[in-house]
Amino acid sequence: MQNLIRKVLDWEWLLLLLLLPFQFLPQIFLGFVLLIIVLLLISRKLTLGYFIPPTPYNVAILVLILSLGASVWATFEFELSMSKIVGILVGIALFFSIARSNKETGLWTIAGAFIVMGMLMALGGLVGAQWQPPFSFLNQLSSLLPLAANGVPGTSEGFINANELAGVLCWVTPFIMALSIGLRRRLWQTRPLLYGFIVVSTLFTTFLLVATSSRGGLLAFGISTVLILGFFVNGRWRLVLASGALISLLILFSYGRNLVEDDIVGDNLGLSGRIEIWSRAILVLGDHPLTGVSVNGFRRVVHVLYPLFGIADGIDIAHAHNHLLQAGLDLGLPGLVSYLALWIISAILLIVTFRNLIRRRATHHPYYSLVAGLAGSLLAGWIFGLFDAIALGARPSFMWWILIGLTASVHYAVVYSGRHLHTHRRVTSERAVIDNNPVTTRPVRS
Repeated sequence: MQNLIRKVLDWEWLLLLLLLPFQFLPQIFLGFVLLIIVLLLISRKLTLGYFIPPTPYNVAILVLILSLGASVWATFEFELSMSKIVGILVGIALFFSIARSNKETGLWTIAGAFIVMGMLMALGGLVGAQWQPPFSFLNQLSSLLPLAANGVPGTSEGFINANELAGVLCWVTPFIMALSIGLRRRLWQTRPLLYGFIVVSTLFTTFLLVATSSRGGLLAFGISTVLILGFFVNGRWRLVLASGALISLLILFSYGRNLVEDDIVGDNLGLSGRIEIWSRAILVLGDHPLTGVSVNGFRRVVHVLYPLFGIADGIDIAHAHNHLLQAGLDLGLPGLVSYLALWIISAILLIVTFRNLIRRRATHHPYYSLVAGLAGSLLAGWIFGLFDAIALGARPSFMWWILIGLTASVHYAVVYSGRHLHTHRRVTSERAVIDNNPVTTRPVRS
């Protein structure tokens, strides 16, 4: 029996992904999701000896859970908050299930699932969003599906918000791009069909990100692209990339001075509208520093207690258009600190893993490409979140939890597992051949 439970726990992350559609069903089904999470925790304790695996994130996540409890205590409309509360708990459970999957086969299976989920969400956005010129021809696709009459389930206006889609693509596209660059030789020789799928996915998600007309998304993607390319070029070209990025930013900011009242991330709200929302969010945090205004409560509170002068009352302010402010509004300042800690820990782990791979001369190992993809995706998500937000418990937010789960897992696999990293030696042009014999580097002991 225990062997069966162990096998189930090995695929726990997949079971949690299969529970995600329950978020689109009536709230009574959310109780079933919570029951499954509790059963998985108990099963892990009985078979593995712990409720949650030890990771560098544990303290921050514990504070996040306590902050969530305080926010639930302060909830004024439970039905408004329930789906996002469950979304946060599913995300945390998903993180821990991925963090313990540090075997190489498990890592790449999860990475593949992340790409597939990203492509499915991109396809959903393709047929479910309202596209603006010059990409309005894409709207014809929705007429081919039943969505035209009933709208997209789970959306407030019947269609997928282009900005939110851009935020999801900022997580997905850099990740796939890094793999398409770093694994091109290995996959082209061994699995050309898989490599073709990765390349097509990169091109498709990049096109869709451009089609969203989200300037914040494009800015985030552009900066993350520079970071990813920096992983795969030598020192001289890194200097060229840095110089080009600096010049591009100067041009962008010079051009952007004429766009203060225009759209900065792809909608009609503009920068002035965001500044007004940010000011109200800061006032709310000042009045409710410990608990926030409950998960998803800002959209109701802002018009009643903190009225906006430049935005009509009928407009639904779903979030604070800044991921840090939104975390504080949902979970209070303790929750904001823990959320920020998750980002900082992720950055530190990726830097340590990157330096470890460099020191072991394992820059041609697939893990190096995985680190590049994780770094690019998290950087793009952070930058996008400065102008918009995908709240912690929102339906697409599980993608972010997968990213930090993979970060913890690859960090352990490289730094602490003591595993030999096999790379392929590059041969000088004088030999004019490629040595395909694997080179084993000495593992770093924990």
